[in-house]
Amino acid sequence: MLVMKDKINFRDPDQTLEFIKNSFADSPKRLEHILQVAECVHSSANELGLNAPLAYCAALLHDVGYLEELKVTGFHPIDGANFLSREGYPEIAALIVCHSNSPEQAHIKKLPEISISEDPIAKLITYWDVQTKQGGELVSYDQRLEDIVARYGEESDVTRAHRMAEPRIRKIIKEFSSSLDKAAKHSTTASNT
Repeated sequence: MLVMKDKINFRDPDQTLEFIKNSFADSPKRLEHILQVAECVHSSANELGLNAPLAYCAALLHDVGYLEELKVTGFHPIDGANFLSREGYPEIAALIVCHSNSPEQAHIKKLPEISISEDPIAKLITYWDVQTKQGGELVSYDQRLEDIVARYGEESDVTRAHRMAEPRIRKIIKEFSSSLDKAAKHSTTASNT
């Protein structure tokens, strides 16, 4: 169980960032992935008029369940969400538990069902998570899938869940690519007037 010297406010972007940097200091590739996803989610949330500080904090915490001290089920979305719920942040837990292929992977692993969220912040986390490799490199979803297959193997639960989730994830990518394009065009038009 993770013991924190000081109570951390996981709604505070600065405190959450410091917690994540300290907690993942020994996992630089995962840390770079987390930081890149969080920056992209934060920027996109701003562009779309969403609660950008909440989005940033949730994105910073989307992989918190990988911390050894938090592992109970061994499935990081559930372990991370359970930790955040225990700490008093159920709204952040709800945003991260369903990221990427988590609902499909929980089904394959016969874990408790994870509902697919329609919350735009949860979808933004998925949008950027599936387009950011370990190490923080931004890639297409197809490149990310290739990376996942190379890392885990074609028959792994992770790959199988991604194949199951692929139509849903492609829909999220299409939806947010369009929304972000419109927001960028609106921003450019507004700044030119």
